[in-house]
Amino acid sequence: MSSLRNISIFSIFFSPFFLLLASQTKANFNSNLIEKSCTIYKPNWDFMFCIKLLNSDPKISSTQNPFDLAIAIIKAGNSHASKTQDYINKKHSHEGGTSLVVSSALSECSKWYGGVVGAFVAALDDVQEKKFQSATDHVESSNDFAMNCEEAFASRNVQDDEISKGDSLVMYFSLSVGVIINVLGEAINYTTF
Repeated sequence: MSSLRNISIFSIFFSPFFLLLASQTKANFNSNLIEKSCTIYKPNWDFMFCIKLLNSDPKISSTQNPFDLAIAIIKAGNSHASKTQDYINKKHSHEGGTSLVVSSALSECSKWYGGVVGAFVAALDDVQEKKFQSATDHVESSNDFAMNCEEAFASRNVQDDEISKGDSLVMYFSLSVGVIINVLGEAINYTTF
């Protein structure tokens, strides 16, 4: 009887501790995944901004494994890219006629952002189908397309802060998810041997 009482006392006092420890382990695992995804060696890359950006989205920060993290980052990247595309298209239809230079840059960016959004959609399908090399190619394309939009403005000596912000966010989402997709691909390759 006393051993049964000792077990129940043990469970009363230590069960909450183990639950807390388990939840912290999951949080640490996800935090490590986000830090890993933000470890990019590229000029103008802000590691701390990347971590804050990814942690600011509850769908990203609450993921528990690389597969779900990749999906969450791609969806967030696509959402931000779609908003930038909408902004470009609205600005082009309202203000594009005032300057041929601005109109030309907006027209070019509109085409590039069609590619950005399409590449994110294709990457999402690829990850869900576990076609990780193809997914990597698509997220790299989304970044390239956004940088082409940025160049369309820079080459004309025109600036739009909202579009530049969108281009930058595409870079952070696409490059960080590329790291996680590579982790998934390596895990698949490791288990096939």
